[in-house]
This record gives sequence, structure tokens and C-alpha cells, in this order.
Amino acid sequence: MEKSSFTLVFGESPFVKVLDFFLTFEDFDYPISFIAKETETKWETTEKVIEILIKKGFVKKTRKLGKAWLYGLNKENNLTKLLIDIDMKISDFYINESLKRQKTGFAKKQADSAR
Repeated sequence: MEKSSFTLVFGESPFVKVLDFFLTFEDFDYPISFIAKETETKWETTEKVIEILIKKGFVKKTRKLGKAWLYGLNKENNLTKLLIDIDMKISDFYINESLKRQKTGFAKKQADSAR
């Protein structure tokens, strides 16, 4: 998984990476094996993080597919709603910063070419 603005701010611990995965792919549910692969986290560690996220109400067990349980973001939880909002605001911040740098670079190129 690519680095996100969420991991740029909060780091790349397994907890943050798994939480970021759920915030990024909030509309679907996934098995632990897929989450572990995408976050480059060991299966056992991913399972422990998901257990913590379930206890805090951020993630819920959604259904069973074959032998595997699937997990998804619990969007009904008020704290989850706040996290989604924070994630979007962090992304907006980084987008705006990038746009400012691009405008500055463009203005500098224009000034250099006018000389």
C-alpha cells in the first residue's frame, strides 16, 4: 500500500497501517490475510490490531466467507466518523501544500523565463 497522508502524520506502526487501510477502503470488508498483505504486516500482528480496533468500535466483523471472517470499518461509530473527518482534513492539508509548492515553482519559472 502506498504511503498516505494519514501515515505521514501518525507514522507507520502496524496499528496505524491497519487503521489507515480501513479508512482508505471504508466501503468494503476484507479478510485478515488480504489486510496483512496490503499493509505489509504479519498475519498475527494484523489479527491483534483488528481485535483492538473491534474493542474500540472502529472495526466490525461483517460476515464469513468460506473459513475466513471479513472485517470492515464501523461507520456507525461516532469516533470512526471523527477519524474519517480527520483523515480527509489531513489529506486536504497535504493537497493544498502541494498546490502551493507547484504554484510557487510555476511562478519562479515564469519569472526566470521573463529575464
